[in-house]
Amino acid sequence: MLLYSLVVNLATVFDKGVFFIINIIIARYLSIDHFGEYVTALGYATFFSVFTDIGINQALVRAVNLEQKFEREYFGTTLALKALLSLVVYGVMALSLRFTNYSAATVCLTLILGVVRIGNVYLSSFYALFDAKQRFFITSFLNSSFSFSFLCGTLIVILYRGDYFDLAYVRAAIVIVYIAAVAALTFMNYTVRFRASMVRGFAAQTLPFTLAAVFSNLYQNAGILILSMMHGATSAGIFNNGNIFLVSLFFIPGNLNRVLLPYLYRYDYRFHREKFQFAHDLYAKIYAVMAMYIFITLFFFAHEIIVYVFGGKYAASVSVLRIAAFGVPFVFTVAGAIVTALDLQRYATRFQGITVVFSIAASCVLSYFFKAEGAALAMVLTYGMNFFLLNRFLMRNRYIEFRRTLTVYGRLVCIAAVLYLLVRFVYSFLAVSALYAVLVALLLLTKDDIRIVKETIGLKWK
Repeated sequence: MLLYSLVVNLATVFDKGVFFIINIIIARYLSIDHFGEYVTALGYATFFSVFTDIGINQALVRAVNLEQKFEREYFGTTLALKALLSLVVYGVMALSLRFTNYSAATVCLTLILGVVRIGNVYLSSFYALFDAKQRFFITSFLNSSFSFSFLCGTLIVILYRGDYFDLAYVRAAIVIVYIAAVAALTFMNYTVRFRASMVRGFAAQTLPFTLAAVFSNLYQNAGILILSMMHGATSAGIFNNGNIFLVSLFFIPGNLNRVLLPYLYRYDYRFHREKFQFAHDLYAKIYAVMAMYIFITLFFFAHEIIVYVFGGKYAASVSVLRIAAFGVPFVFTVAGAIVTALDLQRYATRFQGITVVFSIAASCVLSYFFKAEGAALAMVLTYGMNFFLLNRFLMRNRYIEFRRTLTVYGRLVCIAAVLYLLVRFVYSFLAVSALYAVLVALLLLTKDDIRIVKETIGLKWK
């Protein structure tokens, strides 16, 4: 399980790293105004693209693992449903643009990037099948090559001095080519079946995941749309360049949970409670240590990061980054995966519904008064709300014992406080990192952790 987690995360680090580099290149290449329009269009298209999936991928993973004899029918149903949704969602997105105050250029960009984002979500249907069958190496290779193609396309456009429309057209062409290639590869080696009688049953299975996906999309992406409509595309660009450091980290818990879910689905909680507890304790500790280090880095060195990465023209993003850093510990949580593995997704969906209402209200109020900084604060509070509701549910119903996890969080807060006091005297990233590693080893590393590492990498120590 941890080996798969390592492989998936290494591949996704490359994938996200490449897209992060692409964002940097585009931000430096375009003017602040043009970059703001590009980000606004991409954000709008991303918001609608999520409705193309609405939890179907998660339902496919669950169905393939629980009812393996019907996996080909479930996959065929998935492709059919997502094809229909893709057409409907794109049409709704195009129609909705008539009611925005976006410029003509932003509207055209959104229509092009809508093909990119919706096409990418459709492509993920094939990746979901590979994940369900634990073919993580195939998914990792395809994702990595896909992102590398985007990077090459971006560099070619810049080399020939193209504009942001050329960037959008190249991305759309790459997505279309990949959909055709991956579909051909899959159909050559895998027989897909479609049974109309299964559509209603599969759609019913997706309902808890559907609502969760819709709610998650709303509270993750509504902020930048609200900000752009209130204060224009330039403010959206400033927000993006600070918030992107937080958004780019979603893949870490997402990928670890992606590997964890198929593993836990195979066990009945009533008879294997210790496996759920062990998975929670292990993942929660790993997440907490990573999250606190990332928070310290982003918060302490926000100015240097923004200026070095995006240039001085985006100095206004520094405060956005410092605020967004507080959201990292809330994003790094295993609670959602545990609730899903317990087949209690309906409760997670309720919590996300509460979070959505809170998120939209907070984004409207805080963005109106504090612009990009307000939008960032609204995002942090939103992630904090979801984190609190999920963990409180597991704790209150005694599905998971939290004593060890709370101890880990308490010690990490103390470590962060110590480093905050010392960084004023030793303002060095390497020194802070080294000291953090030493304090974590002294206060958190146990014999069980060392044993798990040995077993994971297969070493036999005398």
